Amino acid sequence: MIESTISFSNSSDIRLLSMKKLYHSRLNYLLRNKWNTEPCHHFFVEFLMNEKEEKSIYESLSKIGIVDSNEISADTCVLSRNEKQKIHPDEEFKFRITSYSKEEREMKKGGNGNNFKVQIEKDPSEKKESGKMEEYKWEINDLNNGIYEVKIKLKHEGKYSISVKYDGFDIIHSPFQIQTTSKFKIRNYEAIREPKLIFGPQEEEEDGQLVNPSGVTTDKNGNILVCDHGNNGIQVFNSKGGFFSTIGSTGKKNGQFNGPFKMVINSKGNIIVSDNLNHRVQIFDSEGKFISRFGFEGDGNGQFFYPRGVCVDKNDNIYVCSNHKIQKFDPTGKFISTFGSKGHENGQFDGPWGITINSKGNILICESYNQRIQIFDSEGRFISKFGAQGNSGLRGICVDASDNILVCDQNQNRIQIFDAEGTIITYFGVEKPSDIRINPITQDIIVCGLDHKVSIY
Repeated sequence: MIESTISFSNSSDIRLLSMKKLYHSRLNYLLRNKWNTEPCHHFFVEFLMNEKEEKSIYESLSKIGIVDSNEISADTCVLSRNEKQKIHPDEEFKFRITSYSKEEREMKKGGNGNNFKVQIEKDPSEKKESGKMEEYKWEINDLNNGIYEVKIKLKHEGKYSISVKYDGFDIIHSPFQIQTTSKFKIRNYEAIREPKLIFGPQEEEEDGQLVNPSGVTTDKNGNILVCDHGNNGIQVFNSKGGFFSTIGSTGKKNGQFNGPFKMVINSKGNIIVSDNLNHRVQIFDSEGKFISRFGFEGDGNGQFFYPRGVCVDKNDNIYVCSNHKIQKFDPTGKFISTFGSKGHENGQFDGPWGITINSKGNILICESYNQRIQIFDSEGRFISKFGAQGNSGLRGICVDASDNILVCDQNQNRIQIFDAEGTIITYFGVEKPSDIRINPITQDIIVCGLDHKVSIY
């Protein structure tokens, strides 16, 4: 309004000129003064409450509820399964996923089943069936409580890798490995009388001749490998006893032997051999090519004095019997731990010769001079023992698909069979047995002994 009035003023308009002076005076007054536009009040108003009322309010707040979201984090979800479950083709295999938020709070409601994806791959070392791509069936069941159940059905035997992703990211414990094996009817051990096949004794200088074989095992193709203790090598035969090849020669160099004693094949097909008189363990690939060795003569950790029994667990860790104790190594031969000492008490040993691991992960050891079988958990803690005093000579041990225990009783010329708890089932005669294995493909019992031959039952 002021600007409009002034714009119409001129030197001859006395009234407007007087108003102009009034406006200037008023504006100058407003500019020169500081005006407080905030209301007058105290910055802090204290609120007082007695302790009883305060406690009551807090207790009520905790019962009102929580701020919840349905956002799952792959980094915090947990996969759980029964690792001892035996998985067979065309049978349902289940595991569970427990979902968690980014704040690691367990989810209590479902609705995210479609965000989980399962990927199944067969081990590349396994042979492909018929050349066709195998179809893998799986489904996720939302239990509507934050837990999701996964069901898988595989058609064929073999090793598989299972990975579970949420929104494209692996959850904890993924991927993991499983192995499917065919169901076999348990052998009627009481019906065993005579071997169905014997091989080994040959004309002098012929391939396949054995001298005091002390260890035996089978590979994934059903071939039979024998520790030819007297000839310082590993001999390989097909499932019918036909000579296939020889691994190693006499000596102390890599790939050579001096009294190979026992052996085992791990999940990769590598052959692990206790080289008894060289006081070491050697590892070969599935074709018999030298990979590595570990250990040397001595009584310390990672050292051996005439190593005998050898086995592997589900993680391919290696267990070796030597120095009246059991030593555990990783798959490359790096020392991990040891248990046992010389003696006759529980958890002590006198001549541990054979070792195996059952489906529960328990470690079974046969002692030549204490004439007993001892059972330990996977950490080497004593569980139980069985066996009676008699002639020494327990030399080899293995378990079947039901965890029944088969033992080479060399001095009594027999194989003794016990249930998983150590109760005798039966026995059958074998001349001077030194080691025993069950072929997982055929369920045949394979025994080698000091009669310089291998017998199949």
